[in-house]
Amino acid sequence: MQRPEDLEVRLYSYGPKCEVSIGQRTLTLEPDLFIALEGAGTFEGISLEERLQNLLEKGKDLEKFASRAHVESTKRGHASLSTSLSVQLEVRGCSRIGSMLLVASRFGSYLQESQRRKRVEPSYLLCPEEIYEKGLGSLYHDSAKSCFEAYSRFCDEGIPIEDARYILPLGVKTSVFVSTTLESMIPLIKLGIGSKQSELVPNEIKVIAKKISGILEKISPALFRARMGFDGRLTAYPLPNPFKDEDVVTRIAMENGLPSEPKLLDFRIVGGESVISCIAECARAGNPEQLSHLVNASMLEPMSLAAYHQAIRHRTVPTLVESVYAAIRRALDDFGRWVVVPPTVNRNASTRRQFLDAVGMALRAYGELVASGTSPASAVYVVPQAMKIYTVRVYDGFNLLYPIGFVATRTCSYAQHEERSIAYRLWAAVSKVNGLLGSMMGEKCKLLGYCPERDWCPIILKYRDYDDEVHRRFSGA
Repeated sequence: MQRPEDLEVRLYSYGPKCEVSIGQRTLTLEPDLFIALEGAGTFEGISLEERLQNLLEKGKDLEKFASRAHVESTKRGHASLSTSLSVQLEVRGCSRIGSMLLVASRFGSYLQESQRRKRVEPSYLLCPEEIYEKGLGSLYHDSAKSCFEAYSRFCDEGIPIEDARYILPLGVKTSVFVSTTLESMIPLIKLGIGSKQSELVPNEIKVIAKKISGILEKISPALFRARMGFDGRLTAYPLPNPFKDEDVVTRIAMENGLPSEPKLLDFRIVGGESVISCIAECARAGNPEQLSHLVNASMLEPMSLAAYHQAIRHRTVPTLVESVYAAIRRALDDFGRWVVVPPTVNRNASTRRQFLDAVGMALRAYGELVASGTSPASAVYVVPQAMKIYTVRVYDGFNLLYPIGFVATRTCSYAQHEERSIAYRLWAAVSKVNGLLGSMMGEKCKLLGYCPERDWCPIILKYRDYDDEVHRRFSGA
C-alpha cells in the first residue's frame, strides 16, 4: 500500500554559507554563524571578515555568539535573520493535500508535477494509514477506482487531461520542488507540529512538518531553535489553511447568498478624489505604477479544489479559504450544485452523468468513512478535486493593471478555465464601479502590445493588427 505518510523530503542546497580566509586559516561559515555575523553588521560598518577576525582575536566562542544573536533578534519579533536562511528541497510522494499547504506560503517559489500536463495512473493513489487500520481500505479504494475509471475513459475519449483531472481524488500523489526560507516554513511547521486540531489537520502535514523541521534544525540549529522559541498567537505570516473548522469565509459566503459565481465584495481607492484624478493622468500616460497599492478589490470566489490549488500559487494575491469540511457538508447535501463540471465534460450528457456519478460515489464514501470512525482529516483524501470551495481574494493595483498581474495573466487563453472566468468577472466588476480604471485593465497582450506566448490567439486582434510575421518579429524567432 502507498501512504501519504511515506513521503520523502530531499534537501538539495541551502545558504547562505561560504569559506573565508582569516590570516593563514580558511574557515567554513555555515548559516548560523554567517547570518549572525551579517546581523552584527547592522551595528558595525566593517566587513564580515573583519567582524569574524575581531571575535577570534577576543577569544569569543563563535557558536555561543551565533546562538545569542539569534535569540536576541527573534525574541523581539525581527524576521530579517529567519528570512535570510534559504533552502531548496523536494517533497516526493506527497498528496495534493500536502502540496496544497506546501505551496500556500506567499514568500516561496514552487515547481510542481502538473496534473494539467501529465496523465495520472491508478498507481499514484495514496491511502492514509488510519483508513487501513480501521479496516476501511476497500471502501476507500472502490470509490477511488470509480474515479480513476471515469478519468481514464475521459482521457481516452479526447477530453483534455486538465479537465479530466477534476474527477481525481485529493489522495493522488505528486512531487514539489520548494525554494523558500525558514520564516516562510514556520506557519506550516507550527500547523503540523503544534496543531491541536488532530481531527482536522491530516497526519501527512505533521509528517511534512517534522521532516522539514529536522532539515532546518540540522543546517542551522541555533537560528531554528531561536525562531521556534518565539511562540504564541500571531507570530507568523498567516497561511491559507482549508483544514480547519467553519470560519469567517463560510459566513461571508452564506451572508452573500452562497453565490454560484464570483462576487465583488468591496472596491476602494485610497486617497479619494486626488487619486481618482491621478487615475486619468496615469491612463493618459500609460503609467499605473503609482496606483499599484492604492487600489483594492475584494472578491468572494467559488471554485473547485483543482482551481484553488492553482489560485494559491498566484502569490501576489492575498487569499483566505473556507473550511474544506464545511464545503464537503454542503456537497453531501447537494453534490450536483457544489461541484465544478469542466466545460468539455459538460458538453455531453453521457460524460456529465458519468462524472457526477463518480463524484457522488466519492462524496458518499467520505460520509461512510467518517460515520465508521475515520477522522475527517483522513477521509478527505477520497474527495474529488471537482468539489467547490469558497475563497476571498484581495487584488491590488498591481494585480489589476500590470501585464504580469492577475487579471492580465489569467485572462490569457492559455490560463486555466476557472481562473480565466474569475479574472474576466473581476475585470467586469471593477469596470462597473470605475470605468476609467477598467479601461486600463486587460489581457497581457493588450497591455504589452504583443503576444508573449509561443502561439498567438485571436484575442490580440481586438486591440491591434497582428499576424504570424508580426508575432515572429516580437518573439525574436
